[in-house]
Amino acid sequence: MTDVTPAESAATVTVPAQRRPPQPPPEARGRTEVADQVVLKIACLAAAEVPEVREVHSRTAPWSRSPDAGAAARRGGTPGAKAAPWRRSSSAEVRGGRATIRLHVSVAYPAPLRGVAARLREHVSRRVAVQTGLEVSRLDVIVTDLAGEPR
Repeated sequence: MTDVTPAESAATVTVPAQRRPPQPPPEARGRTEVADQVVLKIACLAAAEVPEVREVHSRTAPWSRSPDAGAAARRGGTPGAKAAPWRRSSSAEVRGGRATIRLHVSVAYPAPLRGVAARLREHVSRRVAVQTGLEVSRLDVIVTDLAGEPR
């Protein structure tokens, strides 16, 4: 018979590092708020993607297709015209998971206004929903000017 010494029988066992418990799903970790100005900027940029829209009026700068729009924005007006005091800027308001948007746009002449407004509503609503996760409950389109030839 062999004698077992205490040093030989006491083997050390290493325990693997403790794993962290799984994180809760992303929607339960916190909340995401999208500011009104972010929704407005997304809406204005999306509106400028509609071919018949020539300019979207915003407080900060017009989004336009004309080459001198940047210079006009720095001057505080629209290309080739004096700033009209009656021209209002676009706006957006977020409440909960819904957004209300009002867009003031210049449309190419002789584009059919109802058709342009319908395409504009559909395109902007889809882009805002995809990029922010918000539902656009109302999108008002105010045509403030007719300009240029359509593309």
